[in-house]
Amino acid sequence: MKVIVFGATGGIGRLLVAGALDLGHAVTAFVRNGQTLEPRDGLRIVQGDLFDPQSVGDAIDGHRAVFSSLGSRSLKKDPVLSRAIPLIINGMHFHMVDRIIAVGAAGALYPAGRYQPPIVSVLFGIIRATLLRHPMADLRAQERLLAASDLDYTIVRPPRLTDGPAIRTYRVLPDALPSSSRRISRADVADFMLQQLTDPRFHRRGVYLAE
Repeated sequence: MKVIVFGATGGIGRLLVAGALDLGHAVTAFVRNGQTLEPRDGLRIVQGDLFDPQSVGDAIDGHRAVFSSLGSRSLKKDPVLSRAIPLIINGMHFHMVDRIIAVGAAGALYPAGRYQPPIVSVLFGIIRATLLRHPMADLRAQERLLAASDLDYTIVRPPRLTDGPAIRTYRVLPDALPSSSRRISRADVADFMLQQLTDPRFHRRGVYLAE
């Protein structure tokens, strides 16, 4: 399958690129700086402006599915998703691509703490409303934009990300973060996202993922 990865130079994005290539997919990595990725057979690197409609649309043309591991790298107001996701949606519509698998965050939506101890839910609610208020608002915007579209989307909502190896024994729930689960490796997130190319269970919905 021919897939494109937005956010291909980030922690999850690099793993998506490598994992998709290992599975035999043809991969396009949309990047700001092409020198940050090593060339590989089956990999096409496209340099472009994430906030330019023409660049984004041209890059999407000819693909069967889109991966997005985009997100703000700052705690300050930096609406990367609010600006980029509408352009990706428009590009997908124009080029008749309907499958997108995107990284969200477990804490972006309020029901996420349903199965956590009350003190954990309260503490994270405070952090979400203060320290993380800007990135979480941007992640909620992504949720709204994809839900309002007619695309076949899956939003993967992990908790705290680590750099550990993929263990592939993670837990998956549709309505909230699994109990006593507050972390997961980027490798496992990428593994789960790649599975969604052929797994029909989570189409047009978000899903929570944790160790």
